[in-house]
Amino acid sequence: MYSDWNDGRAHGAPDSSPNDSNSSDSDETGTEAHESPAPDSRGKFTLTELTDLSHSTDHDPVRPCDIRGILHSHSNYTDGTHSIAEMAEIAAEIGLEYLGISDHFQSSVHCNGLDLEAVCYQRGEVDELHSKLPHLDLFQGVEIDAGPRGQLPLDDETLKVFDYVIVSFPDTVDLTFEERTALVTRIASHPGVTILGLPVGDWILRRDDGILDLERVLHAASAGGTAVEMNANPSRLPVDWSKCLLAQEMGVKMVISPNAHRAARLVDYRHGAQQANTAGLCCGSFLNTLSADELRQYLARAR
Repeated sequence: MYSDWNDGRAHGAPDSSPNDSNSSDSDETGTEAHESPAPDSRGKFTLTELTDLSHSTDHDPVRPCDIRGILHSHSNYTDGTHSIAEMAEIAAEIGLEYLGISDHFQSSVHCNGLDLEAVCYQRGEVDELHSKLPHLDLFQGVEIDAGPRGQLPLDDETLKVFDYVIVSFPDTVDLTFEERTALVTRIASHPGVTILGLPVGDWILRRDDGILDLERVLHAASAGGTAVEMNANPSRLPVDWSKCLLAQEMGVKMVISPNAHRAARLVDYRHGAQQANTAGLCCGSFLNTLSADELRQYLARAR
């Protein structure tokens, strides 16, 4: 059914190396390709170390093959097309290490979103699939809508049920510049919020002319340890990377997110990563360059 994805594995799999032949060089020289050099040997690298493209440091520009997983995707529990199992199948097929399902929680905008009973049922399915997928880790996240005064539909204890929480802002059209800035800043400072979603994920990629003070938002996100989504949709408008570079300078984590509502759109992360590479954004700035284990540890500390 999904055999046409096989070619993608060779171009985006995080664990594949464009220089597989280097492994034999490493055996001959006795040098570990990923081992950091001693401080006094700076500038003294073997040919293998110089040509090993399979591993990036935090300061290297991010590449599609550095993205280890996706955290913003939707299943047919809400408004997605495919089941969690089908989304997981494609995520594994294109070489991802993990997939986060972040279906909408019920709101006035998403009337068919999850309720708490569906959340519990979905958790059981995620855990069951996780046990059957040796090469793919699964996370259960959620996307919730902030109210016009910054209120969230779930209390702090319930938010902890999820592995991570994305907050989007659907009701900001009638707000003033200052009101919208205050709203998004309040959410960025919330300890139960992991990622600022749409439309902040679009605003960070283009000039925010009169929309909000994004620099204030980024200061709040930096202080609160909240990441900002970077929308990887290939059809978006031309990008102004200045706010993303500012976020990087301020130590704000970003997440390359396809916001996939069908399995075929998972691969859009590659477009986002390639664009981020062109902009000079670094691996260490993105949550989804972490391994699954590293991400779980990061999320546990954030809680």
